[in-house]
Amino acid sequence: MHFHREEQVLTLSVTEIAELAFPAGDLSVAFRSFPRVSASARAAFLLQYGKDEGFTAPLSLTLTLPYTVKQDGRDAFLSEQDDLSSAAYRLLGEADGLAVSTKEGQPDRLYLLCPTGGYDAGGGFRRRFRATLALLGYLYCASAGKDSVILCSLRPLPDDRFFSEEELCSLESLSAYTKEILHRIEPMTGAFLLHRALAVPQAGEVPFPYPSMRDGQEELIRSVYTALRRGSRLFAQAPTGIGKTMSTLYPAVRALGNGHVDKIFYLTAKNSTRREAFRAAGDLFRAGARLRTCVITSKEQVCLCERAGRSVKDCCNPFDCPYADGYYERAPHAVMALLSRQNGYPRSLIVEIAKEYRVCPYELSLDLSEKCDLVICDYNYAFDPIVYFRRYFGEERTVEGRYAFLIDEGHNLADRAREMYSSSLKRNRVRNLIDLLSDADLPLRKTLTAYTEVFDRLRLLCDDTLTARENGEETGFWMSKEAPTFLDDALASTENALKEWLRSAREHPCRAALSELYGDIRKYRLLRGYYDEHFLTMVRVQAYDVEVRLFCLDPSQILDELLSRAHASVVFSATLTPLDYFVEVLGGGKRAATLSLPSPFPQENLCVAAVDALSTRYEGRDTTYRSIASLIAATVSGKRGNYIVYFPSYAYLDKTVEVFRARYPKVKTVVQERNMSQKEKERFLDAFLDDGKMRVGFCVLGGSFSEGVDLPGGRLIGAVIVGVGLPGLSEEGNILREYYENRTERGYDYAYTFPGMNRVLQAAGRVIRTDTDRGVVVLIDDRYAQPLYRSLFPKHWGGLQYAGNPASLAEIVRRFWAKSDKEEPF
Repeated sequence: MHFHREEQVLTLSVTEIAELAFPAGDLSVAFRSFPRVSASARAAFLLQYGKDEGFTAPLSLTLTLPYTVKQDGRDAFLSEQDDLSSAAYRLLGEADGLAVSTKEGQPDRLYLLCPTGGYDAGGGFRRRFRATLALLGYLYCASAGKDSVILCSLRPLPDDRFFSEEELCSLESLSAYTKEILHRIEPMTGAFLLHRALAVPQAGEVPFPYPSMRDGQEELIRSVYTALRRGSRLFAQAPTGIGKTMSTLYPAVRALGNGHVDKIFYLTAKNSTRREAFRAAGDLFRAGARLRTCVITSKEQVCLCERAGRSVKDCCNPFDCPYADGYYERAPHAVMALLSRQNGYPRSLIVEIAKEYRVCPYELSLDLSEKCDLVICDYNYAFDPIVYFRRYFGEERTVEGRYAFLIDEGHNLADRAREMYSSSLKRNRVRNLIDLLSDADLPLRKTLTAYTEVFDRLRLLCDDTLTARENGEETGFWMSKEAPTFLDDALASTENALKEWLRSAREHPCRAALSELYGDIRKYRLLRGYYDEHFLTMVRVQAYDVEVRLFCLDPSQILDELLSRAHASVVFSATLTPLDYFVEVLGGGKRAATLSLPSPFPQENLCVAAVDALSTRYEGRDTTYRSIASLIAATVSGKRGNYIVYFPSYAYLDKTVEVFRARYPKVKTVVQERNMSQKEKERFLDAFLDDGKMRVGFCVLGGSFSEGVDLPGGRLIGAVIVGVGLPGLSEEGNILREYYENRTERGYDYAYTFPGMNRVLQAAGRVIRTDTDRGVVVLIDDRYAQPLYRSLFPKHWGGLQYAGNPASLAEIVRRFWAKSDKEEPF
């Protein structure tokens, strides 16, 4: 469903109309089993029916009709006061074939293939199929000037023949039926039309929702609006405090209202930024932008099925989940209930309505998104090859439009994209599952056994590097720019066998594990279609196991194509340093524009000091714990309050905490633990109270508390960053270094320096959150004195000072606080 504002036309496909008119069916997302016509059935159809003179296949049809509503049992146009008196429907459809009669007076024949197994989907599918065929018949007769047509429904049989049902229909009867169907769906189409035609345009004139703009905010707003209007890509670096969320969302809403885009996708990497975007949308709504906004939450977080265990997706079927059983019958009513309630749809409201109408909350949020103007969701829904929004971006998409991508915290996208387009498979995982299968599962056991034997061939590739340990375990590796093709056939047969087995083995104890294996194999095979010079194949032998991994080295080309799904894109972050690096690795392309804004806060509010007399490199860390503890003490000596110290690893953190607590037992410490739950993370942040007491938090750089965390005012007045944030040296990191060295001659910087410095800048950005905040940032590492690192410092660090020891650092901090307030140091 798509509304063309300039033409006042609501476009729908006949399939969409039939589905709206006859909602029925169960939800089954483990296998997208909504039946489709197979390629073999189409070939058999053309062979049997396509030889006749006057035959055409396929046949695209379109027809424009006046939009009417049913009032008091009579048809009536919308009133002039609604400004929709000229509104119209544009109906689209495609028949599988048309045979024009050569005999005078004999009607033409219109063919539609019923998907294999379609009639097995139940009465709801049959009604939709018949409605689709009747609508196609009306489109043909009305557009071709025919009085009647023979509608031919062809149901494929196993031997490539067809069961044919034919019905002679007049234009008059088809016209009446079409009018009846359109009236049937009018409550849904009417709500959509009125919203898009009347409410959305008002957003084009919505005022800025706050009393004034911050420094740099107006420039960012203008740049975003220009990019959306022109259909280009903007990479914007906007330091903390400018108000990036509103500065991108506000011009996007104005662009939507003025008809430059049809829908906004606000894409994020973290829950905290999704919450902030939803709050900003609420402020715009209160300012007059009467838009609909929904938040998409992952299936795992909203699942209501009591049977769902570790494999939530495996329970998405009518047998295991009551919220999937009959989903499509109740979902339209749930969507209408949400639309009538309010214009903003957070997770809590969607779950509430889902419970009331007994529908899956995740699928409900996806269906609701089609009626919304702003969709707030994770990167996955635009970029992941498995879970992306097929209804918007897939080959068989059901929703059309010019989309705007607002990509928040864009510095995270490159690593996320590499993860999305990489995949690995392990032999032992399958071996363990084979042992759990019984003789009743013999066909699957044979297939899985053959699958594991292919890994023995992969192991042979590692022969030249194999080494044995004292315990007899062997290790080895093999890397190539070419993927081993002999694995492909085994994966195809294994995927098919698993798919068939999973359809029937509903209660098997191995079902969840085998469903997960099916998903991994499916992803691996899907990524083989992307495989080119930007990928690498890695085979590892480790502790009697063999692993094969498709590693995406450079996602820029893929991202370039994926960004083309949108009319325009804005990638923004406080830390896109250096900008040309991010434009390259994120697939900016030739259309990319860049913008770098200065901090809106007074430079004198932030004290930045670097201790360049100490190395925190891995090989020498054991000698630095006491020195680091002394430098932390020097930092916090200037003023009581809350501080966070960021470390390159948990091991470094643990040893330093031990030393610090022994030296300064009266100072309260709060420590980030490994694998913290969401509630534990919230308790950690809640400990930072604005009460003037001394607290020191110990966190890992690049972890949950080094970005996307907002502790304004006295909740955080200082950060100490130990090291330069380099990702740990690893085999994959070194591979990336070599890859980019060949492309840019800056391999180490691309693989380590630039990502590391962005971690540092993100952590430092936790300190100053408002124009009244004051605080200190201390950088500990001798590399901060090097020209390369100095060139990466933001402009508002212009007053950075260097300290050679704890005493000089304490003096720098003391002088800063002495200027900032009159509070005596302790």
